[in-house]
Amino acid sequence: MSGRVEILERRAGAVDIIAVKGRLDAGSSEKAEERINRVLDAGGRCLLINLCDLDYISSSGLRVLLAALKRLKKDGGVLRIACAQPQILEVFTMAGFHRIFSLSPDEAAALAGFSAGP
Repeated sequence: MSGRVEILERRAGAVDIIAVKGRLDAGSSEKAEERINRVLDAGGRCLLINLCDLDYISSSGLRVLLAALKRLKKDGGVLRIACAQPQILEVFTMAGFHRIFSLSPDEAAALAGFSAGP
């Protein structure tokens, strides 16, 4: 069953926040990628992706996040991820992504990380 996903965008100061709820899989990752790229195309350099309400992430979803991270690093930007869901963190850990992404347990902690620097 392909992804039922809800993607919400907002800003907190200089930080663009994209909240992804539901399932980030092959069926929904293209939609997520379009939204992320739209923010980055508009000049966003501080991106917080909130996965606190994400139920499932597939390798397609991980690829979208990795592409966003690479693009931001190339442009001197910062990507942080807020997530405390054990099943999502387990996927990040199994893929080794916990070592390359800045993970915070919630959105407030992730936002605080931006002011603290990379």
